[in-house]
Amino acid sequence: MVFYFFSSRPSSVPSHAPSPGNASLEDIICSKVSAKHMECKQIRLIDMNSNLAFVETEFGILPVLISKDHTEMVKMIPGLDFQEFREEKEENGPITSRVGNDIQKDFSILYGFARDKAKTIIINSQDNIQPNKFFIRDDLAGMNGGPGTAPLWFWYVTSKDKIKLPVKSTVYDSNGHIIYGGNEEE
Repeated sequence: MVFYFFSSRPSSVPSHAPSPGNASLEDIICSKVSAKHMECKQIRLIDMNSNLAFVETEFGILPVLISKDHTEMVKMIPGLDFQEFREEKEENGPITSRVGNDIQKDFSILYGFARDKAKTIIINSQDNIQPNKFFIRDDLAGMNGGPGTAPLWFWYVTSKDKIKLPVKSTVYDSNGHIIYGGNEEE
């Protein structure tokens, strides 16, 4: 007697449409991002302290503001594009960042990508704050055939006031040497 076992998997990626009543925060976020015609590849991180989630789309990283009770998405914050990051290498050095002041009452954010040589970032114009960061992945060099990598995503949130512009920062390499910026006196 011979038994055959077959296993199959769906031929397409399941949609992120949550079913009513039992949807996870990740499903809710992905559903709303997908509704804006962006593929929600994955939720990279949910920062419960800052009420932020970071969504990887086909274009880049999209920060989203989540409710204080962590049950729903409140607002999408303009994301940063992988291609834009690669193109701005000469112009911006080892980091590319964006500031979102007044995203909502008492909430402003600085966020961006850091190239692989950047190991420590200090935001001098915000009282020498070191932003939060997480590793994205090391294969961005091969995405869309472009050179360069973006191994880190970093962010800093303030609820006290707006982020001071222009943002001044110092970037250090793995040996503690300054590779960008510095705390110059004006």
